[in-house]
Amino acid sequence: MDDKRFFSRVGFSYFMMVVLTVAVQFLLSLLVSLIAPQAAGLPVTSWLLAMVPLYLVAIPVCAKMMQALPNMQLYRNEMRPGQWIRTLCICIFVMYVGNIIGNAVSALIAQGTGLDLSFELEELLSQGSPWFTLLFSVVLAPVMEELIFRKVLIDRTIVYGDKAAVVLSGLLFGVFHGNFHQFFYAFGLGCIFAYVYIRTGKLKYTISLHMTVNMLGGFLSSLLLQQLNYSAWDTSDPYAYIDMMFNHAGAVLGLVILEISMIIMGIAGLIFFAVSVKKLEWRSGEYERPFHEMAGAMFGNPGMILFLLSGVCLFVLDML
Repeated sequence: MDDKRFFSRVGFSYFMMVVLTVAVQFLLSLLVSLIAPQAAGLPVTSWLLAMVPLYLVAIPVCAKMMQALPNMQLYRNEMRPGQWIRTLCICIFVMYVGNIIGNAVSALIAQGTGLDLSFELEELLSQGSPWFTLLFSVVLAPVMEELIFRKVLIDRTIVYGDKAAVVLSGLLFGVFHGNFHQFFYAFGLGCIFAYVYIRTGKLKYTISLHMTVNMLGGFLSSLLLQQLNYSAWDTSDPYAYIDMMFNHAGAVLGLVILEISMIIMGIAGLIFFAVSVKKLEWRSGEYERPFHEMAGAMFGNPGMILFLLSGVCLFVLDML
């Protein structure tokens, strides 16, 4: 199999994951609206409609299609606790930077088009049960996403070199999130997780990092915000506002501690990133090519073009 056919198979496999996710979500949504319309607007229904098609249909099909490509066993190495903590701090830093870029791009698009680019996932996190957030966002998502975007993908693309495997893993991971809010930080985190997996050969490190990032960035903040019930506060009355602050002192204090901790970790991550970026090791692959040849083989094929076009469709649908 030549290079373009190889990457076309990769692209088509992940294209089918997008198509199956959207198609099954649509069919299940239609089924729910016909059989149990009263359940259609419930947060738990939204979670199930978002996750079941992806985890039970799309990802297994994608993994099965990728089995047609030869895989390579990575060297296994341990990651020391100190390395894990430093990597987590770098993840927090990248998440902050990616969030800033994503929000800025979304704001520019909203300003230029007049579209409402509110982030639906944040609304789901703030309204749904925190235990569903814990199950789907902190437990299931990291496990399934690391399997399909790291192990399944990198075990097959590592023959083209570390850099190609890392960039492709990060790009596919970012595009699959399907919106500008998440694309930039998902791309950055995807590259970090990919590098960790390449260096260790073990998913337990990337899964634990992914879980912790989702815990800090999603579950804990949504849990505390739900306890605050901030949308019901009367911000026009300063005395009532202060009274609400005291009535929810525990949640307010928790949010302050969480935010300060995240900022400290982000600053530490910036320092760790600046120190370690020049020390990164990049191994060559058996089929590695010069950059222009590698880029042409990786993206100049029908399968990858279909995947990227499906990503564009997800981005456009998110803006409508």
